[in-house]
Amino acid sequence: MKKLVTLAVIASTTIGGAAWAQTMQPSTPAGRDMNSMPGQTSNPNTNLPATSSNATAAEAAAKSQIEAKGYNGIKSLTRDTAGNWTGKAMRNNVEVAVTLDTNGNIREQ
Repeated sequence: MKKLVTLAVIASTTIGGAAWAQTMQPSTPAGRDMNSMPGQTSNPNTNLPATSSNATAAEAAAKSQIEAKGYNGIKSLTRDTAGNWTGKAMRNNVEVAVTLDTNGNIREQ
């Protein structure tokens, strides 16, 4: 009889524990929306730099060369097949189209 009672206690504990585990709600950090997608943030950083996130080292070097010649606000830099960089930049508060050739010379268009 003792074995039967022990078996009944083990069986009810196991079944009860499984039922309890199935009724638990997932936990979320305080202040987070239950419907937000995993991996997203509810507080995005809005102070990101204006350059694209996949800017290459070559693009950064070209931008530095253009800035060294007195331009600022450089944007939309693209490279052609000959290796020249073209984009838009500000000089004397006027936006101009610029081209940086492979020799480091800058032409306004």
